[in-house]
Amino acid sequence: MLDVAVIGGGLAGLAISVRLQNMGIRNFKILDENPEGQEGPWVTYARMHTLRTEKRLHGPDGGFPAATFRAWYEAKFGEAAYDELNLIPKGLWMDYLNWVRKVFTLPVENDTVVVGLKPHNLGYSVDLQTPNGPVTYVARKVILATGLAGSGGPLVPFDMSDINPDLWKHSNDMFDFQALKGKRVAVMGGNASALDNAATALDNGAAQVDQYIRRAEHPQRNTLRYLEFAGMFRSFPLMADEQRLRVVRTNLANAVPPPLWSIERCEVFENFQFHMGTAWESIREVDGVIEITTSKGKTESYDFVIFGTGFEVDLHKVDYLKSLADEMVLWSDKAELEDSPIDKSIGRHPYLNDWLQCRGKTPEADKYLSNLFMVNNASLVSVGPGYTGMNGCAYTATRVAEGVVQSLYLEDAEHYIRELEGFEHSEFTGESNLKVGNG
Repeated sequence: MLDVAVIGGGLAGLAISVRLQNMGIRNFKILDENPEGQEGPWVTYARMHTLRTEKRLHGPDGGFPAATFRAWYEAKFGEAAYDELNLIPKGLWMDYLNWVRKVFTLPVENDTVVVGLKPHNLGYSVDLQTPNGPVTYVARKVILATGLAGSGGPLVPFDMSDINPDLWKHSNDMFDFQALKGKRVAVMGGNASALDNAATALDNGAAQVDQYIRRAEHPQRNTLRYLEFAGMFRSFPLMADEQRLRVVRTNLANAVPPPLWSIERCEVFENFQFHMGTAWESIREVDGVIEITTSKGKTESYDFVIFGTGFEVDLHKVDYLKSLADEMVLWSDKAELEDSPIDKSIGRHPYLNDWLQCRGKTPEADKYLSNLFMVNNASLVSVGPGYTGMNGCAYTATRVAEGVVQSLYLEDAEHYIRELEGFEHSEFTGESNLKVGNG
């Protein structure tokens, strides 16, 4: 029996857990499907060299100056080294997160996969597959800190069921880039992750890498940069629905440009080529080779394809959420949306309350869905860009932790009131019928 189960031990899961612990929650577990030291994307499918955010931002430190990345880095390498540091190498960031886990003694259970999430009269029954076999926890509150892929999975814009899976992967997948040596590789997408995958293929000796991007040129305006200020992170969930929709529509309509250094990392290779303003019309496998027909009317052949096409929000595609999704209030239930790709995507997002709690379509469903906190890609429309990533995680983690603590207290309010009514304590003798700190 747990007060809180945090699903996901990456940046968001750690940041939330540090704050839960600081607020007095002790009976909780962090459940992560990855081996220890491989939580999150940093040393797995993240193929950039450094983080893309500033080194001075707060992350999972819980507000303790001595637990910040800067304090850790300076203690390890010295103040001068920190001053010289530009962007944080991703391996060092993972080392820091591992240190946070240890210094706060966070209860992470690795190699633990959630296979079922069912309503229980005390919260949720969380069914797990662990190295020691099946395990079930009953958790009063469940927090889904499952990142970009945790609310629907990778977005692949073609039906690939008839194509050999050894011939293609999504940028979110783990695969052997060394096997691409001497191969012709096509990459779909113009975001940072797509470029980082192209560069990694080139680093590993691919014979040719062609990057296909629908836009005629790289976008230059990054609207996310404007949204990265404290007032937005703190107050976005309190804005009117129409205001939140305006912000999200503007953000989704403006693609995030890749960092200049990601472009330069690819362009130093003579066997790399951008195909700007070129979409894929069809894709098929012929005799072990991938044939792609482009919007330019050409058919090109490749040995391997990488989709750098981001992630989608569709809770029905998350196995343990399928049975809950139909009872959940979505943005399509609350707002008048247009028949556009952006609004269709918005409509699939859950309509969360101020604390990132899910809402039910009926009073009965609301009783159990209010015990589920969504801190992943599905949170975007309700809480803005602070649901994941270093920039906003400190604000979102604080909001979620406060929501969980308040929710637990309100559920137990009758217990505390009865204790108050029966409270006996002598200020003169110190005798009491309650233990100190019982509340």
